Amino acid sequence: DYAMRDLDASTRKVLETIAAFRMPAQYDTLAAVLIGDGKPFAAEPDLDSVLTDLEDRGLVGWDKLSNRYDLHPVVRGTTWGSVGDEARRDVYSTLSQHFESVPMVEEDDVERYEDLTPAIELYHALIGTKRYEDAFVLFRNRLNDATLYRLSAARQRVELLELLFPDGTDELPRLSKLSAQSYTLDALAFAYKLGGQPGRAAPFYRRSNDIDEMSNDKKGVNIGLCNLSSALRLSGVIHEAEASAHRALILSRERGDKFQEAISLQLHGLALAARAGEGTIRLEAEAAFGRSLKMFVEQTHQQAEGLVNAFLAQAALWASDYSTAQMHAARGWELASVERSERDFIRAARFQGAAALDLDDFAVADERLHHAVARARAINFAEEELPALIGLAELALRQGDPAEARARLDEVWELAERGPFPLEHADALNMLAQIERDANHREAAIQAATAAYTTAWCDGEPFAYAYGLRQARAHLAALDTSEPKLPPFDPAKHDPMPEVAIDPPESDESANP
Repeated sequence: DYAMRDLDASTRKVLETIAAFRMPAQYDTLAAVLIGDGKPFAAEPDLDSVLTDLEDRGLVGWDKLSNRYDLHPVVRGTTWGSVGDEARRDVYSTLSQHFESVPMVEEDDVERYEDLTPAIELYHALIGTKRYEDAFVLFRNRLNDATLYRLSAARQRVELLELLFPDGTDELPRLSKLSAQSYTLDALAFAYKLGGQPGRAAPFYRRSNDIDEMSNDKKGVNIGLCNLSSALRLSGVIHEAEASAHRALILSRERGDKFQEAISLQLHGLALAARAGEGTIRLEAEAAFGRSLKMFVEQTHQQAEGLVNAFLAQAALWASDYSTAQMHAARGWELASVERSERDFIRAARFQGAAALDLDDFAVADERLHHAVARARAINFAEEELPALIGLAELALRQGDPAEARARLDEVWELAERGPFPLEHADALNMLAQIERDANHREAAIQAATAAYTTAWCDGEPFAYAYGLRQARAHLAALDTSEPKLPPFDPAKHDPMPEVAIDPPESDESANP
């Protein structure tokens, strides 16, 4: 209050304008919107004097190197909170007019979130003037792909997309077209999933799918079912994850969409692999992955080919086939560079580290797993941070450092529960059971193994996390303790699984990669 005392109208206008920015304001931008006919200042020296005064008062921070101005959050909140609705609209209107005329950075040239500053500032200005339709179009055309594929900026995507829900996310976004509403719900769900909350994502995917069903948008339903399957698998809802992938596969074939068919097969393979023991389920998973990979190769879609290789590595790890996992992880890493998707690099690095660990190559395992953790944390990619941390815990234990192993697991629990990520949670609990067994802490080991068993149970066998369940059973047997009695899978509580052939009889294509 003391610092803001006696500010004249022009000085307060500068402060309010900077407060309206969501990122540090470039001097050139401030000059463009504040200097000239009908604007607060006639020339640059006048603006410079005010900026100096605001800096001297401690209200504005100046980054001399980049010539940018920013406000402390308290100053920003106090300043913007004192601005009336009409004045806010005026500021946002001025900013939107400016940024609409500024060239946007092309997606291929985006390397950092700051490269998107003009588009982000325009987006916020459009929201501020309640131009939600225009803000949606800007997000879809200029921000979606860059924040999703190039930067994996999940947290920032959530912040941007939630602004399209001025009535709250329990209501529909403030958009008139059903297609735009569905797109926004789907994009927000994807952001929640990438930000480490697949359980929160699933209801938004369902709402998006309901709109597409109502609109008879079969392509939208197809894509939505694939997205839903991925979120459900991660959050341990394995039966519905598999059923959604089945429905997506059927629909993609009805539509003659080979690309979406390959994606559906990939997700079908993942759902099967998560619950696969020995026998037919594992063979079905391998067949689904194999056909998916073959289709992507035929379509020369190398990024998707790399993704299937990464998931083949995961399936091989669950099957304890470490050499095969190493081969697929290496191919996934190689193809990640095609479109430079950050998530693809992280995923492949983690699989490389996990395979190296199981092959007793501790040096490679240490480097690859640390690499995956560092990059995953940079973009809040909990889906891969968790298994990489568990891998580092196992590495520490095998190198004779149980204290370090416990420390790594301590970084897992909150993320695993928040997701939820029951598959990784079960893996971490199994690792804890091993630590306790090695320390001859029998009761603690039993408690951890029982919790691992319960967490891996998911929908109940055969729709349980098979690898985690096997590990828990082995611990309990070694501890001479009976398995917990859990409710079996109840088909009556679930919709029937749609029937679908992985390789249709009319196809002459082989299911082998």
